[in-house]
Amino acid sequence: MPEQIVAGPNETVEAPEVSKEEITLATEVMQAFVKTSKGFRMYLPNNPLLARFVEELNGKMGKHLSLYGDFRLDIDQFELRYKGKTVYENRDPKDSMAFKMYSDGIRFLIFNEGVEEHELCEFLEIVGKDRPSDLDDDIVTLLWEKNLPNISYVLAEDFLEFDSAGGGALSAESQQEKIHGIYRSIASSTPPAAPLLIPQKILVLTGEESDWLRKSREAEEKRKPLDEVIQIISAILVGEKDPEMFAEFVEIMAKLTESLANAGEIKYTFSLARFLANLARNENISPANRGKIDRSMGQIFSERTVKVLARILDTTELVAPEELLEFLHLFGRPAIGQICELLGLLEKMKMRKVVIQALIEIGHDAPETFFPFLADQRWYVVRNMVFILARLGTPAALDRLVALMSHKEPAVRREVLNYLERTPDGKAKTYILKFLRDESSAIRVRALQVLAGSRCTFALKPIAAIATSEQFSEKELQEKKAVFEAMGELGADQVLPLFREVLMKKYWFNKAKEKESVLCAVSGLLKVRSEAAVRLLEEARAVKGDEVREILTQALETMTAESGRNVTGP
Repeated sequence: MPEQIVAGPNETVEAPEVSKEEITLATEVMQAFVKTSKGFRMYLPNNPLLARFVEELNGKMGKHLSLYGDFRLDIDQFELRYKGKTVYENRDPKDSMAFKMYSDGIRFLIFNEGVEEHELCEFLEIVGKDRPSDLDDDIVTLLWEKNLPNISYVLAEDFLEFDSAGGGALSAESQQEKIHGIYRSIASSTPPAAPLLIPQKILVLTGEESDWLRKSREAEEKRKPLDEVIQIISAILVGEKDPEMFAEFVEIMAKLTESLANAGEIKYTFSLARFLANLARNENISPANRGKIDRSMGQIFSERTVKVLARILDTTELVAPEELLEFLHLFGRPAIGQICELLGLLEKMKMRKVVIQALIEIGHDAPETFFPFLADQRWYVVRNMVFILARLGTPAALDRLVALMSHKEPAVRREVLNYLERTPDGKAKTYILKFLRDESSAIRVRALQVLAGSRCTFALKPIAAIATSEQFSEKELQEKKAVFEAMGELGADQVLPLFREVLMKKYWFNKAKEKESVLCAVSGLLKVRSEAAVRLLEEARAVKGDEVREILTQALETMTAESGRNVTGP
């Protein structure tokens, strides 16, 4: 079913504060989205018509944002609604932008003021265009990796977490039994009070005195023994000079913090860990005592603590992302192993993103600490480690990652390819050739793009061999075009004889195959962009039939736009 852009007046319920003009403009924005999305599928990236679509979309979006603020969409299975009004509807699951986002868990989409044209294009690249079936990343992952600052979204799981956050904090198993025992023993040993003699003259409290007494009693009732114990230990640590006594109380504080973490008292845990970390940076503390604090921090972030923290992060909203980032930085490089394990346990994407950020910041000058996790049995852990090493761009990881080029999971292999693209090590680019034989079409296409974008001229010969092989006809059109684009980018005029052969070849009884060959050759010629390439297109347009003449004319218009030449033809 084709897209239906439904204007506001057709709806039965309309919020009184939303004007007809606002709904009309929102509908026009969605119309521009649909038109531009189709343009991405129909035209080459440098097509002038597509550029006009993008310019129109950017203009309408900018106008709406300047007049009405953020452009917010509610996402249903087949519909997009703006302030209760349906502005988009398409019930074809294969073609519906709403269905794609809804299926991947997105329930609310926001375009903020300041959104740039390239962000809109990248958004449509992800949501509007078809992706190969063997590409395992969903829309949410791709949007996260692009990190578009002015486009945000809310997931279905975020709604559920928000609803469950009001259900109360997790209950702790106990509150330091020994401490409670001390307070119970003190209470039980207190002798009963003697009867009071009522004086003949009774003093009556004023209203102000009565209020003070009531507030004092309420404050006393709210006092927690645990808070008092923490305050006492903290005061001792700040003022204690004796090394042995200091070490003993550091041990007590570390065990208390670990116990609170395992009991789910995450706020106490963060507070005490922050106190110890700040104490370790206090210049008034001797270097020996600071070393004792650093060693105690490892005891706090134990294997059990990691598991409890992962459960809390996945099932509650007790910890904000910025709090988690600060907490992980408190432990620093010695805790990279535990932080990597935490990353492997987490399911909530926004928290995984925070942990990855922390690992990149903490381990930027120690990439070798991530190497052991490259052999993890969990493929997603391996993928995350490769992702981190790619962001670090360290040449030291090259030999380790080359061994993962044949990993069974495509997601891992693709991250290795991203690393090879990013690393400054020159010899890394030669390994990309192996990905041209990868079992995943999406990875093969990506490898071609990386080789072309990195100007790896040594790859021209093996890529040309692929184009002339017997197996080439069995590949999908997207991959065939990528092969020709890479040859055009790397070979320039020297590949024109091959392009001419493909372009001029006639298929008398298979017009569809002839059209496909022309599309491939044109894709390569658009990358060459030389006068000889223009002449070849003009020659082909003069002899080709109507079926493909429009393709050639469009390519000529694109190639000659910059030079100002007029392209005419039959």
